[in-house]
Amino acid sequence: MSFAFETVLPIFLLIAVGWTLAATGLLAHTVGEGLAAFAATVGIPLLLFETVVYADLGATSPWMVWLCYFPAAGCAWALGQTLARRVFGLDRRTAVLAGMGATFANIAFVGLPLLHRAFGEQGVLVATVVVSVHLPIWMTTLTLAMMRAEGGGGGSAIEATLRVIGALRRNPIIIGLGSGIVLRFVGYRPSGIPAHTIHTLAGVASPVALVSLGMAMYGQNFRGDAPAALAISAVKLVALPAFVAIACRILDPDPAVVGPLVMLAGVPTGINVFLAAGQYGVGLRLASSVVTATTALGAVTSMLWLIWLAPH
Repeated sequence: MSFAFETVLPIFLLIAVGWTLAATGLLAHTVGEGLAAFAATVGIPLLLFETVVYADLGATSPWMVWLCYFPAAGCAWALGQTLARRVFGLDRRTAVLAGMGATFANIAFVGLPLLHRAFGEQGVLVATVVVSVHLPIWMTTLTLAMMRAEGGGGGSAIEATLRVIGALRRNPIIIGLGSGIVLRFVGYRPSGIPAHTIHTLAGVASPVALVSLGMAMYGQNFRGDAPAALAISAVKLVALPAFVAIACRILDPDPAVVGPLVMLAGVPTGINVFLAAGQYGVGLRLASSVVTATTALGAVTSMLWLIWLAPH
């Protein structure tokens, strides 16, 4: 239990530090935006780049990792969307957003540092394998599901999907991963001063990301939709990790990836859900509430999952 406490608490304390800095006015809101921009466009892409280039894959099969994670996550999306629509009576588009909120993990800002502390380089490797297709899969799913909810035709859905692909080509995380894959394929590994510079910038990515996340959380609250938000949060923090654990039991992957996958499934909902709500002009309060609730409750649920995983 002490290991779980000492592993998880520092991650969420950094988020709390960011929240406190914003709440007390010691740092302006624009500073938090700048820190988040640095983490998202420089630090985290370089961390993923470094992991891909230098990592020893060993017995880790990317296909097995994806098979254990994404079908289970798809079940969580379906559950969240069904709850929002059938139980809470939300409109179709908001229900789609709820499904995304029950699924889209904050891997970059929370998952990577949490798995690094809990499982070391193996944890970072598993997170990198998941995040390499995480954004493309869920943004495409969101686009198609929204088109269906709006009654759009197949052609419109194809056009929207192509727009998503175009946007992903400009995403720094995708660029960082892609660059790392290319260099690994050609057999080139940076060394000397370039390698030291990359490692230094990648090393500060996680704490900067966590502090900026805390600053972004300041001022957000439930402001309505609390029952639905709590239900979706329960799916994200409890049901999704359970689904992934069941998938791992059925598919029997390398034992070294089971713990990281379950923990990764249980990290808070990513801010991309709130951004998507703004893009589509629907479910802003629900998205804000889910991101806030999962971030606040994630400290407890992450510790509980790590305690459960410890004997395995």
